[in-house]
Amino acid sequence: MSALLTIIASFSLIGLGDNNPYKKCEDSLTSNGKDYKFFNLTKLSDDRYDKLPYSVRVLLESAVRNCDNFLVKEDDVKKILDWEKKSE
Repeated sequence: MSALLTIIASFSLIGLGDNNPYKKCEDSLTSNGKDYKFFNLTKLSDDRYDKLPYSVRVLLESAVRNCDNFLVKEDDVKKILDWEKKSE
């Protein structure tokens, strides 16, 4: 097993996903008696979110959902939120 796969397997086993700094955005909904969790980006309470195109919002949701401050950092989320500034 390569060193990278060993590291990834180790992180999966210890559950680093629980260290998501955006846990406050986690929400749930129930459909047909089954609960589903998702990240409600409106809970970011950030005016920049409303100005983002839909396609960039999809990227932002992925970054927020996968943020672990190891592979995806809070700074990555901020860079996506600042997308409009960078595109000029």
